Amino acid sequence: MKIGEFAKACGTKISVLRHYDSKGLLKPVYTDRFTEYRYYDKSQIAVFERISALKAVGFTLSEIKAVLYSGESAEYLFDLKKAELEKKLYDLEDLRKLKGEIGMTNDFKPLVENTDTEFENDEQVIGKWQVVGGIDDFGDKNKVIYFLQGGESYWCFGWSKGRLIYDDGVSRYSNDYRLEEHSGELYMIISFKSQDYNDTGETTAIALRKLDSVHYTKAQIARKDDISKPFINDERVIGRWKAFCFLPQDIEPEGFTPFENPPKGSDCYLKDPYFKEIEFKEGGHVTAVYADETISGDDKHTWTRGYWLRKFNSSACAYRIQRSDDKEYLIIEWKSGDYRFGGCKSDHYVMVRA
Repeated sequence: MKIGEFAKACGTKISVLRHYDSKGLLKPVYTDRFTEYRYYDKSQIAVFERISALKAVGFTLSEIKAVLYSGESAEYLFDLKKAELEKKLYDLEDLRKLKGEIGMTNDFKPLVENTDTEFENDEQVIGKWQVVGGIDDFGDKNKVIYFLQGGESYWCFGWSKGRLIYDDGVSRYSNDYRLEEHSGELYMIISFKSQDYNDTGETTAIALRKLDSVHYTKAQIARKDDISKPFINDERVIGRWKAFCFLPQDIEPEGFTPFENPPKGSDCYLKDPYFKEIEFKEGGHVTAVYADETISGDDKHTWTRGYWLRKFNSSACAYRIQRSDDKEYLIIEWKSGDYRFGGCKSDHYVMVRA
C-alpha cells in the first residue's frame, strides 16, 4: 500500500512515516526510484504500533531503534527506562514481554511486464525532457529524463514509440505516452503505472516539457568524478574486504553501527549483496567481485588514499575505515545509476576485513 494508505491504517501522518524512514526505524518495503512513491506492507502496522507503544513510555527514537534491532542491548535499555519511569512500570513490563521478533511478512509483489518488443523510432521524443507536472508526492519537479537515440536504456529508462519503459531492477513495465503542443512547446503526457496497478488498474498522469532535441549518448549525460588523482599509498586499506551490509542513500554512514545480528527484514542488510568483495593491492591495484563477475585491471579501476577510482564509469568512491568491537570496517561509496544519472546522493557499502 502507498504511504498515504499506510498512514491512514496506522492512524498517523505521512510526515511521521517519512521521519521514521529517515531514522531507519520503519522503512518501506519498496521505494520507486522514478516517482519516489513509498510502498508499505500491511504487516508493518504491527511495527508502527510497537514504536508508538515504546514512545508512550518514554523511549527516544534512537533507543527504540536499539530495542527493535540491536538484540543484546535491549534488556539494558529496558532496565534504564524502568528506573526512570517507575510510574509506568506495568506498561513497561507488558512491552518487555514483546521483546521478541515481530512477525512481519512481506507480501509486496513488484510490477513486472514483458517489455522485450521490437524498437520503433519516434524522432520527436529524442532529447532532454523536464518533469513539469504530476501529483504532489511525485518528488523533484526539476527531474529531467533523456530519450536516447535508438531507444538506448540508461539508469531506469528506455523507450520505444508510444512507450516509456521503466526498469529499476525490481519492477519492469511500460508506460504509454502521448505528445501535445501548447504555446509552441512540446509536452509529453505519460500514463505512469503505480506499484498497485495490477490491483487498481490506475495510472498517474505525469507531464514532461521538451527542452531540446540533442542526440545524447549515455556517456554524455552521466555524472563524472575526477578520477585522475595521483597514487598515494595507504597501508591501512591493503587487503581483502567482504560485504557486510548496504546503506541506502537515505541512511547517513556516519551513524553506522555494526550490529552482530542484523535486524531481519531490514533492507540495510543483504544476504546476497551485488557488490560482494574488494581487494586493495600494493601499488594501487584492485580486484572486485560483483555478483558472479570478477573485475580487475588498472584500465578498469585503481585506488589511492581515500578513494577507489572506478575508471569504467568515471566515479571516485571515497572510503574510510572504522574500528568497532576489534573488527575493521571499510565504509565505501557506491555510485550507482541513482548517483550517475539521477542526481542522487551515493549509497554506501560496509565491508568487513576478510
